[in-house]
Amino acid sequence: MASTSQFNARNASASQIARDFVMPSYFPDVAEYRNIVLVGPRGIGKTTLLKALTAPGLTALHQREDLLDLLRPIDFDYIPIYIPAESIWKGTAGLVAKEVQSSQDRDLILGGLFTDHCLHQLISSFEEAAIAVESADGLKHPWQVMLSNVQEAQIAEKCSELWKLEKVQKSFLGIKMQLLQRSNIYRGAINAGNNSRTLDAVREIGHLDFLVMLKGFMDIAQTYCGVKRWTISFDEMEIAPKSILSHLYENLRSFDQRAALKFSLFPYVDFYEEQGGFIPNPSSPEDAQDFHPIILSSKFANPDYTFARGLIRSECDRRAVSYGAFRQYLNSSKAILPGSREFTEIGFERKPAKIYEYAVNQAGDLSLKQHLASKGIKEPQDIENLKGEARRAEVVRKVFPIAEIRSYYLVKTKDKKAPSRRTSAKGYGYYHGFDQLLALTEGNPRAIKYYLNDLITDMIDGRESHRSQNAAIPMNVDRFRAMVASQAIPRDLSGEDRSALKVLDAMGYALADGVLGDVFHPEPPLSFRIKNVHPSLKDALISAVNSGALVVEQNVSGKKLLFDLEGCRVRLSYRLAPFFKLPTISGQERLLSGMPEVRKNMDSQPDLLTWAIADA
Repeated sequence: MASTSQFNARNASASQIARDFVMPSYFPDVAEYRNIVLVGPRGIGKTTLLKALTAPGLTALHQREDLLDLLRPIDFDYIPIYIPAESIWKGTAGLVAKEVQSSQDRDLILGGLFTDHCLHQLISSFEEAAIAVESADGLKHPWQVMLSNVQEAQIAEKCSELWKLEKVQKSFLGIKMQLLQRSNIYRGAINAGNNSRTLDAVREIGHLDFLVMLKGFMDIAQTYCGVKRWTISFDEMEIAPKSILSHLYENLRSFDQRAALKFSLFPYVDFYEEQGGFIPNPSSPEDAQDFHPIILSSKFANPDYTFARGLIRSECDRRAVSYGAFRQYLNSSKAILPGSREFTEIGFERKPAKIYEYAVNQAGDLSLKQHLASKGIKEPQDIENLKGEARRAEVVRKVFPIAEIRSYYLVKTKDKKAPSRRTSAKGYGYYHGFDQLLALTEGNPRAIKYYLNDLITDMIDGRESHRSQNAAIPMNVDRFRAMVASQAIPRDLSGEDRSALKVLDAMGYALADGVLGDVFHPEPPLSFRIKNVHPSLKDALISAVNSGALVVEQNVSGKKLLFDLEGCRVRLSYRLAPFFKLPTISGQERLLSGMPEVRKNMDSQPDLLTWAIADA
């Protein structure tokens, strides 16, 4: 079993990422010399892309024969700087707010920690791009810079003065050590509370402005090394204190023409006002001035799984498994109702006549039978005899995606008043198969790798397909639910728990009630339109969007970042679908203003720890 950190780019080196990198279609846009914003939830691949664009990442990518033709047209004539967020910032900001009374002192401490972290990463990235003058090979790539010991000493000395370091340094190592020592002063001030001596040391350093220091560094590097073009990549900056982020983004748009800035952001922006200057403008003619958004989030409907298929093919190659054989392994599951799907190279086609038989005869779905009878369908063969595109769309394409999932999760009873009832949660045949795997992962690279880690191992070990998928699906749903639950959300004024998971569960149960209820609905609501949502739910919904548990329909106005959820249409991620027994389609919508109510008793749905017992 692979550790969870194996699938997190934060824990991998740039060269490791480049070794297994699958190039998405939008990679040239990300790599181009212009300001961009990568928008997407956790695990979607933002860090992977930005790390691949570091000096060691680019060097490793260009060592792969299979990528050279794709990389050749891209202009990499810049020195890449990569600045990841520090994971402890959130906790540090909370501790500062609790321990330090003065707002001015709080700003000095948080601003100082942020600036010194960024400067440390700036120097580290520049070192990665530097090639010693004494090197026999010389300069090989445009993202590298020749650097002698004398030049390093000159740059270090000037940076020491500009960055207000206590001692003038003659090496990059010395600068990084000084930055760490100064960071310890800030941390010491937090731990000492309002001790005047430690706070005086912070006040003596004064305000540090990272953007001023960054621009000064570019001036120094241009003077001593001739570097004229940079890319500065800020990764996961939502973790930083909001006051710092607001200041940072307010000044970025007119920062410096020598630098193209790249950011990774969650879909929902809660640290900046929409009326401010940092608004992505996809139609701007200034490539290094305005910000161009690149959306990595799951699509609300009609997703393109080309990149996901590429990831799976790459992983199969790495594990010495045939991609075609793996597809066949998933599609051969005995838990898929025999004859209900026809698998092809491009997906699968539902077979309505077979689904009708299973739904009516095995699941006892008399409501479906009555609905189809009202449309003139009384026997399975009547479906095959339907004529006309409009008629088939009305009866087949609208009805049978819902009829299919009901055939899996309703069971026939002897009660004439209630001829069918919902089954227990165990067994996931509806979600089996290669194309359902694409849907269950939403094209999320991390989710794909988690599934593949177990499924490919089981395939190699000869485990039956239906057993393997019945084990992998609940384990990965639980993993995703645990991640969503781990996102801390403040309680509302009444003290009521409005966690993202609790809100999602209410939404999911409400939708499932419409899908699996006593009365068959050919187009039940499977999404929500947020309208006048209760304030206590807002933070939970935002957390769900940023974690990928809620997928937002792309705004018709063309806006790429979310500053307000009002009026947005959202659906639950298909990564959660097996927990609620929801189909992997978007469906109609219903309004969401408060916690949804569930009409049916959901006693058949066990808790998080016991719901996922697989079939024997």
